[in-house]
Amino acid sequence: MGAVCPLALLAAGTEATIADVRAGKGMRLRLAGLGLCPDARVRVQCADRGSLIVSVGDARYALSRGIAMKILVKEAA
Repeated sequence: MGAVCPLALLAAGTEATIADVRAGKGMRLRLAGLGLCPDARVRVQCADRGSLIVSVGDARYALSRGIAMKILVKEAA
C-alpha cells in the first residue's frame, strides 16, 4: 500500500483514506464528530495557501493547514 503522509500535502482532487489523527483528545473527538476518523475516505476539493477544503461523504469542511498536518492519510485503495 502507499506511504502515510499529512493531509495538508495532498493536491486538489486527490482522494485518500485517513490512517491516523495525531492530535490531542479534544481535537480527535471534534474531528471524529465531523467524520474525520481513521478509515474514513476524504477528498481534497481545494488546497489554497492557508486552508484546505475537504469532503467526507456528502459534507465539505474547511480545515486549517495546521490541523490538516495532524491528519495522516494513505493512498485510497
